[in-house]
Amino acid sequence: MIKETGITLFVYNRPYHTQKVLEGLKANNISKLYIFSDGSKNEKDKAAVKEVRSLIKNIDWCEIKIHISPANKGLADSVIDGVNYVLSKHERIIVLEDDCIPSNDFISFMEVCFEKYEESEEIMSISGYNPPINIPTNYKYDIYFSYRLCSSGWGTWKRAWNFFDRNNSLLNEIEESKDFKRRVLMAGKDLIPMLEKQIKGEVDSWAVFYALNIVKNNGFCINPVRSRISNIGFDNSGIHSKPTRKFEVDLYKGTSEKLSLPNKIVLHDKIVKQYRSFYIPSFKKEIRLRLIRMFKFLKVYRFLKTIRGKNEFKNENNTS
Repeated sequence: MIKETGITLFVYNRPYHTQKVLEGLKANNISKLYIFSDGSKNEKDKAAVKEVRSLIKNIDWCEIKIHISPANKGLADSVIDGVNYVLSKHERIIVLEDDCIPSNDFISFMEVCFEKYEESEEIMSISGYNPPINIPTNYKYDIYFSYRLCSSGWGTWKRAWNFFDRNNSLLNEIEESKDFKRRVLMAGKDLIPMLEKQIKGEVDSWAVFYALNIVKNNGFCINPVRSRISNIGFDNSGIHSKPTRKFEVDLYKGTSEKLSLPNKIVLHDKIVKQYRSFYIPSFKKEIRLRLIRMFKFLKVYRFLKTIRGKNEFKNENNTS
């Protein structure tokens, strides 16, 4: 028996992007859509937020359940609250943000994967996005497994979301466990710096916590070989991303009627390496991160040296 999946859209202040995503969802012939509209952060955003809300209220091609936030929650709180709500009513969820245009077969692709791996508890996330990496021509399947969550058009089960823990102590756990840190680095070198930024309040991310909790609990993620999502949010319109063409892909135009899916979870070394490399920070950013870590170390070293000097001075006074 196919279980009903809660299809969910998060919107804010981008009417053009929202319209494109809604057109894609309409082509998927969905019957019900949950929509979470975050409140405006400032006066400047109010008009655009109002325009987006007008768009979603005029949807007449499926049943809609709209949640309007009077205040601005921010991306992380909005997504976490929304996912928790939908998974209180469904066993699984498909999540789109307002910049992720789905292919015509996106929902069916996700549902086929949900059904196939329903009982495989190690599988904790499915994404419709495949970054522009080189898949070996002799690879015979339509999906591949990875260590890393991809939050561009993704889905999960309640059983997997139960592992979600928004806890800054993850950073200490990573630093204190060589095995955990090794597995995090296999998922992506950018995850630890991202968590550090989150702790400092420099970013507003829910995804870094879920990605790390999947790693912590020895989970795996699924990506398609041919992308079912086109992320158009890297055009300087978003709050959380800078302009780049790095994530541009060709949207798949076919169907998901005869997907070739592996029966066992086997990670393809070359694909995993390509996938991990795609998210490695640029050379300049990598140098900057290393310098920051070095300065932090020197600062701590000097502090400890100062404390040690003070203690030695006290000991000399006590013995004189």
